[in-house]
Amino acid sequence: MLQVSLLSKSFPRVPQVLHEVSFTLRDGEFLSVIGPSGAGKTTLFRILNGMERCDSGQVLYGSVPFQSAVGQQKRAVQRTIGTIYQDFCLVENSTAMQNVLNACLPELSLAAVLLGRFGPARMRKAAAILREVGLEDKLEEPVKRLSGGQKQRVAIARALMRDPSVLLADEPVASLDPVTGRQILDLLKEVQRSRGVSVLMNSHNLELSLAYSDHIIGLHRGRVVFDGPPDAVTDAVLARIYGQAGVEP
Repeated sequence: MLQVSLLSKSFPRVPQVLHEVSFTLRDGEFLSVIGPSGAGKTTLFRILNGMERCDSGQVLYGSVPFQSAVGQQKRAVQRTIGTIYQDFCLVENSTAMQNVLNACLPELSLAAVLLGRFGPARMRKAAAILREVGLEDKLEEPVKRLSGGQKQRVAIARALMRDPSVLLADEPVASLDPVTGRQILDLLKEVQRSRGVSVLMNSHNLELSLAYSDHIIGLHRGRVVFDGPPDAVTDAVLARIYGQAGVEP
């Protein structure tokens, strides 16, 4: 589903943020990228969702080279990617329903966007997805009145609105309390199983990453130092990922 090959990225003040990073996210897999602050996780995530360009290497979604895709080909790839952020990235004064429908804006004409005309089929679909994520009684609730966990459920529903093949989850529970965080990850696992979606999660939380993932990528100073299943993450592996100073809390 997603192949990352020899990906490298530098910035003027931070040379070699990523160095020849390679891994594969398979169909229907839950993969977590772990590592200390400064390991390159956020930069990797921004390249995968198209917000940054790499200096060298390749990102393949299916057989399409994402970094060099343009026009309709790039838009077709982007339609297969859903993104979930730590800070939700919702319109606070709009309803849960409106926020989910906003995922359809790129498909609409300018007139439809200005008039807010999404059509009955899209509205039915948005309502069904909000029910799927447990918010059947919050469709017309302004997002600003929702709890953090409910906001993240709206964000997940928005990501699902375009029927993605891949969900990119950037620290999806970092802003939530531990109980709510586990509920959100339970929901992502259910989405993974029921829809066959591949999930790639960028996370600082080692415990949750090991508990919920099928596949772990460990980054240290921009390099992949571990690529394997959670049960192969030993103390020696953690030392390679996090260094001798130990694991981040």
